[in-house]
Amino acid sequence: MIIFFLKFLLIASLIIITYQDYKDRMVWWFLFPVFAITAGYLHFIHAVEIVFILNLAINFLIVMICMSVGFLYARLKLKVSFLREAFGLGDLLFFIGLAGAFPTVSFIIVFAALLLSSLLTHFIIAKSSELDSVPLAGYASFFLTLTYITNWTGEFLNIYKI
Repeated sequence: MIIFFLKFLLIASLIIITYQDYKDRMVWWFLFPVFAITAGYLHFIHAVEIVFILNLAINFLIVMICMSVGFLYARLKLKVSFLREAFGLGDLLFFIGLAGAFPTVSFIIVFAALLLSSLLTHFIIAKSSELDSVPLAGYASFFLTLTYITNWTGEFLNIYKI
């Protein structure tokens, strides 16, 4: 019963992040810890403790490398502030929370897929709207919601065993 509640809480937080980020480009701050804790716990119960910690460290390192590359690109090439103009704080908090959600191989696959799906979604939606920024955490939350629902309702995908 507790697992069902955690899954519900996770999906609810992801849906609210999707809605708020797309609509207002601002997300309630407490949704990121809710997402991180519920997703992290659901990963933790499928893993050996030391493997979970190792996965968390590697995934966090991957996120930090990506953020460092983004920071350098924003500073050197675009000549803008990273967290004010190039990337949102909510996006950063979302990706930090995502680091604990999956084993490393699954994380790399999901991380790459959600970035690509966010890019494609933005290109499609941007043609019909006047978006001046990318609601990355919102798009990523939507993709992650679909990923979790697919994982929990089907036998063909187990994100914790890849």
